[in-house]
Parts: sequence; C-alpha cells; structure tokens
Amino acid sequence: MKKLNIFGYFLSILFPITLFLSYKGEQTLSYIIFIIFIISMFSRENRKNFKSLVDKKLSYGLLIFILSPFIVSFFNGGILSRVDIEHYLFWLIFFPLVFYISTENRFWKFIFSFLVGGIISLCITLIIFINNYESWVNPNGFDYPRIYFELQTQDFANIMCILLLFLLSFILFYEHKDKLKNKIIKTVLSLFFLLNLFIVIVNRSKMVYICLIPAVMYILYKKNKKSILGFLTLCVGGYFFLPSSIRSRLQYIIKVKDDPSSNLRLIFWDAAISSFKKNPLLGMTTKERINFNINHFKSRGVWDYIAVNYGISDEIGLTNTHNMYLHHLAYYGIAILTLFYFFFVIIPFRISKLTFYKTKNMKFSKYTAMEIGLKSSYIAYLIQGITEYNLNKKPMIFVCVIFLVVLNFMYKKIINKNI
Repeated sequence: MKKLNIFGYFLSILFPITLFLSYKGEQTLSYIIFIIFIISMFSRENRKNFKSLVDKKLSYGLLIFILSPFIVSFFNGGILSRVDIEHYLFWLIFFPLVFYISTENRFWKFIFSFLVGGIISLCITLIIFINNYESWVNPNGFDYPRIYFELQTQDFANIMCILLLFLLSFILFYEHKDKLKNKIIKTVLSLFFLLNLFIVIVNRSKMVYICLIPAVMYILYKKNKKSILGFLTLCVGGYFFLPSSIRSRLQYIIKVKDDPSSNLRLIFWDAAISSFKKNPLLGMTTKERINFNINHFKSRGVWDYIAVNYGISDEIGLTNTHNMYLHHLAYYGIAILTLFYFFFVIIPFRISKLTFYKTKNMKFSKYTAMEIGLKSSYIAYLIQGITEYNLNKKPMIFVCVIFLVVLNFMYKKIINKNI
C-alpha cells in the first residue's frame, strides 16, 4: 500500500496543474486518483489516517450537498432526470486529495502546483492575446472577443480571478526571515500578479470586475484600512485609461437591458423563479423545465429575442439559468437548503476559525497569506455564482474542491494547535 499511496500523492500534486492545462486531462486524473484512493481504503491503517485528516463537519456537509440532488431526482423523475447531475460526483475528489495532501510539506507543494499551473496558463494566454490583438481591439457590436486558454471563457476568468487574489494576499502578508529572499519572492510574485491582472482585464468579464472589488477591499482592510480609499480612487481613475473596447463593455454593468448577455440572464433568472413557484418542493426535471421555459418565454414575449441573441436549437441550453443559486432552486427545490447550509453556514464557520492572522508571527506569515487569500477568494466565488452555474461545471468544481482541501488542512492545523 505504501507505493500506491506515494503514487496517489504524486497524481494529487499534478491535479492543480492539470486544472489549468487540460480540461479532459483533469477529469481523467480525478478518476484515477479516486480509484487509487478507494483501493487504499482497504487498508485499516489508511482508513485510520484518513479519519484523522478529514474534518467531519466539512465532509458531512459536503456529502449531504452531493447526495441531495440525487435524492430529490429519485423521487421526481428518476436519478438521471436532470442534465449533468452526475457532475456532482466530481465533488468527491475532495476526499482522496485530503488523504494524500497529509503533511505540511505536501500541502505547500500542492499550493505551488496550483501557482505553476496558473502561471503557465497566463503565459500561454498572453501569447494568444498578442496573436489575436486586432480582433480583440475591434469588437463587432455586442460581440466582444474574450481572451482565455483551454477552459471555457467564464471559467477561465473566474479561476484567474481567484489566483489573482491569492497572489495579492501573499504579496501583502507573506514575510521571509531572509530580507534578500523576501525581496526576491515579493518581486517575482508581483510580476506574476501584474501579468494575472492584465489577463483578467483583457478577458473582459464584467462579473470578475465586480467580484474583485469587495474581495480586494477585504484584503486591503486586513492590511491597512486607509488603503481602501486609494484602491477605490484607482478603480475610478483607472477606468478612463482603459481601452475603449473595454470601457464600452463595462457600461453594460449598469445598462443591463441594453446588453444581450446581461439581459438574457435576467430573462433566465425570471424563468427559474417561475418554475420554482410551480414546483417548490422537488423542482423540475430537465424535460419539464424545457417545456416550461419555452412556454414561459413565449408568454413573456421574449422568445424571438432569445432566438436572435442566444439561439433555440439546443433545448437543454434554454434551461441554463446562469445562476448557481436559482439553477439549483429550479431543478432541486427544497434541496437548496443543503446548498445554503454548506456554502453559507459550514464553510463560513470553518473559515472564521482560521486565526493565523492574529498570531502576528513571521513564522506563520505564509499561513496568514493563505488565510486572507481563502477568505477573499470565497467572497469572489459566491459573487461569481450570481451569473454562472458553478456547482456542476467541472473546472469550477475542481477549483472549489482545492479551496476545500486547503481549508480542511488549515482548520485541522488550528484545532490540533500546530501553530
């Protein structure tokens, strides 16, 4: 079993890198890691170690969240009656990752792997931007070319937003005892941060712009409250220095009705709320939602608008709510309670128990940086969910699982008083 455990650990270290570089590779890797984990659990010693590594409340909350859609579907239409319901099973990769990322050394290698994957992706994306600059700088009407690599456009933007927050947190809070090394580390991280910021800006995701403001404000609040005013001033002043191709898109954060991308979301949200009102207990199956949404859109007089600006050839696409809360509500009804319990009770409660920031000890500065990064990125994640359904999109599941693995490790370190 020892060799198998080492192999599982090796694959787990590759997991964060693959997140950025290969959509299919990440999915395949998750299968292999989980199979190895299942085999490893036949060992009594491994089971004992696993129980000591995983936080019970976090794991039970996650399991309830995963199982509730299947339970609701079982009683209403059948287990596979909702599109992509099987994607919820990818959340289970949390358990093998917790088992294999078991020591401090492994933990920081895992974090470094996430950084390396992100940097490689950013560099490739920069090349893509340079090669496609002419089309990017000259958008055609409401068609704004987006810059991204490998992942879907919005998934890429959301994940790079999270990476940006962690980089900023480490720049501001990490301190190395060797002053020269500290300067080198801060300089390198700052360069990566600027590259990340540039890519996030040229990606032109309106929601990422929005969610970054409160998330960055939280980081600055923890570092120096006075800097918040400077940040807000920079945001306002910086707007006028942005290329017109970005400013023209930013205006639709306010002029929602004038932008098909934003207005369509309002239409889909309205349909989700209406479908929930019709079946609030167990939600609707995909077939039921397709029929309901088509009739709803026609009754609202927006069917032709959707046909022109979104398309109606893919009927399943008409059920995409572009909101992780309303989507869950429309499909699973009362199961929304498990979502809120896990994401708004269990996780915040565990995050609030992280107190590395209060130690003021340079020895734990990297944990302080990680703590602030976790809290700020979670703020961003919850806001991102307003316009995207992140709960069963595999890349966003994987990045949230990585978040949970980090939270689990740091929480266990706190309660075991290893600080």
